[in-house]
Amino acid sequence: MPNEPAIDLLCPAKVNLALSVGAPNSGGLHPLASWMVAVSLHDRLSVKRSVDRRCSFDIAFADGELGGPICTVDWPVESDLAVRSVRLLEERCGRRLPVSLTLKKQIRPRGGLGGGSSDAAGTLIAVNALFDLGLSLDELCGLGARLGSDVPFLVRAIGGEPSCLVSGLGEECDSVPLAKRLFLTLIFPSIDCPTCEVYAAFDRLHGTGAGRNADAERVRRLAGGPALDPARLFNDLAQPACMVQPQLATLISEVEDHLGATVHVTGSGSTVFVVAESEDASRDLAERTRSKFRLPALAVHTV
Repeated sequence: MPNEPAIDLLCPAKVNLALSVGAPNSGGLHPLASWMVAVSLHDRLSVKRSVDRRCSFDIAFADGELGGPICTVDWPVESDLAVRSVRLLEERCGRRLPVSLTLKKQIRPRGGLGGGSSDAAGTLIAVNALFDLGLSLDELCGLGARLGSDVPFLVRAIGGEPSCLVSGLGEECDSVPLAKRLFLTLIFPSIDCPTCEVYAAFDRLHGTGAGRNADAERVRRLAGGPALDPARLFNDLAQPACMVQPQLATLISEVEDHLGATVHVTGSGSTVFVVAESEDASRDLAERTRSKFRLPALAVHTV
């Protein structure tokens, strides 16, 4: 038992290349249609069976690109989605699943990149394997949907499907292989866009009446095109995010003027991204952004 092997996983960030949002359902949840891709920014997860039959969780944040930790707020361990994933599997299986879990977070929280959701997805996969629970990928996705709309896709991404059309409340994922690797520059404004406030702004903008569906066909046409046109990417939550944080709109405009490229919001923000033509171009855009705006920026690629 002391030499119990660990399962080590990279839990990737996700980017919404396209995101269409429908009117809230009777439960207040918004159906969506999105083209999601996993990128090379990731958290590092290690899970093994606990030696003393008790769960232990070691969760820490890495330093950011400009120095200092990427998160300085209190982070209750039991609220972390990785921990909640263990509890959910215990509930599903009707028994304790004692693990020793170590997580180094490198994805900025609350930025629209799905870091916590990816940690949850990785934990579901790792614990399922460690205890030979025998749950299929579809079953893990179904459990993940109870934790958040991004979790099912990230289960798929870690399982080998890093580009998907996602619909419903996140539970429906159809793999869409990329024709070629995409290079992106992620930019991290020091702005907080709480998801609930962004969706509330979306509802003020569009109303809450039934009948307005997420535009899955528009997303599908974009993902199925022969070549990616960055100008056609869209996010229905971008304008609401800018309503919640007007300085985000100002920053996007200034970055676009400086870089000469279209800037897009991922998720509910506040992280934004630019599609680059090559790896060198993405690094150059990141360096120019850091130099001009003193903001963290990172060159990544799809995985």
